[in-house]
Parts: sequence; structure tokens; C-alpha cells
Amino acid sequence: MSVTRGTFLKSLGKSLPGMVFGGGLAGAAHKLLGQMTSAVNAPASRPMPKIKFIECGPPDGNRIALTFDDGPTPGVTDLILDELKKRKLRVTFFMVGQRIAAAPDLAKRVLAEGHEVGNHTYTHANLTAIKDQEAESEIQKTQDIMAEKLNHRATWFRPPYGVLRQNQATMVARRGMGVVLWNVSSEDWSLPGEDKITSKVLAETTAGSIVLCHDVSQQTANCIGPILDGLLARGFEFATLSVLMRQPRTQRDGNPDVRRPRQPSREGGSARRAEPEKRSGEG
Repeated sequence: MSVTRGTFLKSLGKSLPGMVFGGGLAGAAHKLLGQMTSAVNAPASRPMPKIKFIECGPPDGNRIALTFDDGPTPGVTDLILDELKKRKLRVTFFMVGQRIAAAPDLAKRVLAEGHEVGNHTYTHANLTAIKDQEAESEIQKTQDIMAEKLNHRATWFRPPYGVLRQNQATMVARRGMGVVLWNVSSEDWSLPGEDKITSKVLAETTAGSIVLCHDVSQQTANCIGPILDGLLARGFEFATLSVLMRQPRTQRDGNPDVRRPRQPSREGGSARRAEPEKRSGEG
């Protein structure tokens, strides 16, 4: 049987002779009843929406995003920067926090030359294999070292090995970052040889592709020139991730982060939306 507020208070007043309504125990009961009523009538909390992991950009146009993980690495990252600078191209580097601490001047050069810098954890830890508290520290420490050494705050995050739990993705989102994977892997981490790295990237890249490379090995540094020239010859436009994904914080047209191809082409087709292979050395 339901009891109205008035009935409840009337009964309470009768049972507490001498108490003034609105004060003492009767007042407390009145306040408690109001809180209970509000709680009952409050709408049910909605579950957190699932955070999307970006694997590729829009297939319209011929833009692609070339990305490099695990640096900065002296003797490798600087050679890659030289090749990018020759062609006036801008790309995205996902940096490891402890490597920023070890080579801050090289990390500063990446930003100074107009490239985008993302968060790739502090020690390149597999976040799904450690406690959530440790995972959060890996993410935050990298944000902190970027702020300290680079005066920069990353807006993109790539989990090492391409694996991340949804609750960990929430940690990333709370820090204002999107989660980015890839849909084309150079597999340069396995050191297959410069020709194989080059041919794989050129064969699999299509409009909207996010291409995964690593700035840690000499093989990648040696073949980056042919990769860049091959992609330009196929009519692709190089863009940072923010430009590829058309984020509000960047201009969409006339943005200096986009390099137009020398010979525009309609080749490329739509970006392949495949689940990235989770291999031991990738990411």
C-alpha cells in the first residue's frame, strides 16, 4: 500500500507529541522523505557509450596519414625528418614518454617542423597485461613529460600492440584524446628488408589509410624516401591525423598540414576497414 507525504508526516507528527513541524526529528524526517522521493523519481543512469577505436579516415579524396611509433630515436627519427622536410610533408609521430625524456631536442624538432605528436605510453607497456592503475600512470606520465619537455598536450593516443580495454579507453578520453589504430602496417618492426617494407606500404595504402611505421630501425629510415615518393606518385595527399579525421581544432581547407600530390590521381579507392593484426612487435 502506498503512503502519501501528507499521511506519512501526519502519522509522524502524532507519534512525536510536542515536536514542532519543520524542526527537530520531524523536520529531519521531512527532509529524508524528500530525498527518498527524488531518488525514486530520478532517471536511471545511462551506461557509458562505447569508445570507438579509429582505424582509418574518410575514403573521399586521396588523403592518407603516415604514422611513426616508438620514437624519438636518434639516428633514425632525424633521418626520417630530413626526408619529410625535403618533400614538405607532415605526418604523425606516436612517442614513448621515456624516449622523449632521453631525447627531448629530437622530440622538439618533430613539433617544430610541423608534425603532430601523439601519446604512445611511457614505457611501451601492453596495457591489457597490467593493472588499470598502472595503465593510467603510463598514459598520464607521457602527457606530463610532453608538457614538461615539449610544452605540448597530445590529442591522439595509440596503445602499444594495438590492444586496449574499453575501461582504459575511458582513461584516454578523460584526457581529451582519441584512440587511433591503423589499417595498413608496414611490418617494419620485423625487419623484413627495405624492399619488402616499401612494397607492402605501396601495395596496401588506399584513400583514407592510416599507415603504421616505426622510427626505431635503420631499415625504415633507409626506405622512407622511396615510400614517400611512391605514395606521392600514386596521387596521395599527406595529412596529419587531425587533418585526416577533420577535427574541429584544425582547418579543413588550405591547411599547411596537407601536402598535395605532384600529379593528382583518382586511384586509391576506399580505405580498407579491417581489424588490425595484433602482432608482438607492432604498435
